[in-house]
Amino acid sequence: MTALMPLTSIIDGIDYSIVNPENKWRILRSQSRFFLWALLISSGVVMQGFDIVAGGQLVVLPEFKKKFGVLLADGSYIIPAHYLSAWNSIAPACEIVSTFIFAPMLEKYGRKPGIVVASFISSAGILLQQLAPDWKVHLAGRGVNGIAIGMMFTISPLWIGETCRPELRGFFLCFFNTSIVFGQLAIVALSRGSSHIEGKWQWWLPVVAMYFFPLLLLSVWPFFPESPYWLVRQGKTARAREALQRVYGSNIDSFYDIEIHRLEEEIRIATELQGDLDAKHKAFLGVNISAESECFKGVNLKRTLTAIFAASGQQLIGATFVIGYATYFLDLIGVKDYFNASVALYVVMIVASAAAFPLTEVIGRRTLIVWPQFVLCFFLLLIGIMGCVPNQSRASWGIVVFLYIWAVIYQVSIGATGFVLASEIATMRLRGATQGVITISNAVWGLIMQFTVPYMINPDAGNLGGKVGFIFLGTGLVAAVGGWFLYPETKGIPFEILDELYTSKVAPRHFWEKAQEVMTRITQPDSKQELSVHIEKVPAH
Repeated sequence: MTALMPLTSIIDGIDYSIVNPENKWRILRSQSRFFLWALLISSGVVMQGFDIVAGGQLVVLPEFKKKFGVLLADGSYIIPAHYLSAWNSIAPACEIVSTFIFAPMLEKYGRKPGIVVASFISSAGILLQQLAPDWKVHLAGRGVNGIAIGMMFTISPLWIGETCRPELRGFFLCFFNTSIVFGQLAIVALSRGSSHIEGKWQWWLPVVAMYFFPLLLLSVWPFFPESPYWLVRQGKTARAREALQRVYGSNIDSFYDIEIHRLEEEIRIATELQGDLDAKHKAFLGVNISAESECFKGVNLKRTLTAIFAASGQQLIGATFVIGYATYFLDLIGVKDYFNASVALYVVMIVASAAAFPLTEVIGRRTLIVWPQFVLCFFLLLIGIMGCVPNQSRASWGIVVFLYIWAVIYQVSIGATGFVLASEIATMRLRGATQGVITISNAVWGLIMQFTVPYMINPDAGNLGGKVGFIFLGTGLVAAVGGWFLYPETKGIPFEILDELYTSKVAPRHFWEKAQEVMTRITQPDSKQELSVHIEKVPAH
């Protein structure tokens, strides 16, 4: 338990003036309004779930093949591997570019303006995809929508992590992954339903459905609260209080006094540990870009690499292969009822992802990521072995079973918890910049995977089938071994103690034990209420 300020109020039997992980489930009962705001901002990330799977879904629809594919001698149509590769890699490529431009603006203009900009950009990208006369215009639409996806991919976990109570960071950050999986399930289900429609609406329906998310964000945007943390950092305490009132809706004034003080203390401690970012202001086109360079200096370098690894590990372990191309892959390996099989797969995944909400707080981040990654590698090995079986008609169902098991383990572990760890590992003053770096690095890996996977599995290219499992076994082992050394346990550890542990150069795998020692020390009867933090100034660069 970490003291934030002298006791001022106990609300519903909970002392909010301290950060106490033991209170998380009692606090959760009072979070219904925050739950809705978190759900709304996470809906922007649903667009990415749509986009990740869109290529693998649309390509199996006959009308889509007829519109954009190449006619073969036998009268059938095929989408060439380079079409599919371009469609699926353009969005992450545009995410990278947009995040380079957009992420530095988060500190200057706040989180809220980006939501409305991303919504309009997304609508334009969807319109281009819908009305595209050829595959290149459809490609352009995917790219424009990728710009919006990069923006929301950065804003959503940033806003949730900054605004929620520390006791519930992991729980609410799981919204991020579940939103992506929901988007994947939605487009698979829509594609399954539209496969019975004749004409252009067969492929238009999944595309047009994407309008729902930017329109939803636009409709609630005038009422959406700015990040209270960002407002406090800007010295706009009165507006931060108003934002908190909109977030929680409580009529108890002392609660907002406590929350404002908590945010001020987090900012103060982060500044004492690492200096004032504004004092090192470096501008480009009027935007402070110092934060981005600070992410890779001194003690922040390890935290940034850990955040990158936690998010990028999802790509290394095979998420693009299993999740992004499930329907298309099942079709290629000869599963007759591939649409129903893929719908069932995504239903299983969203249930598993929802299970991660409580597990990430009960079991913890490191435990849920490190060992399950080795298990995922084992199943990738089994998929690769099944791909070598001569009778592929029989082996295909073995591959399906292993894909299901892999998907459940993935969603409960690094699928959900990787984003949680990546979003909370940065020091508070650099969270916006670090989230931008995470988006860029994740998009880089997405670009690599989305570009190469079609060439691995397409009949006119590698046609590897289940043997693709061997490729991701290799990259997955890199993610698993790296995670053992890099990933700390952050469950219930306040940000200021995380700062102290990193500054003191404690090995990440020992964070939990050291954090308990610190939290026990400060709650002893003869200790002071205020947290005594070992402060070590970061050398100037």
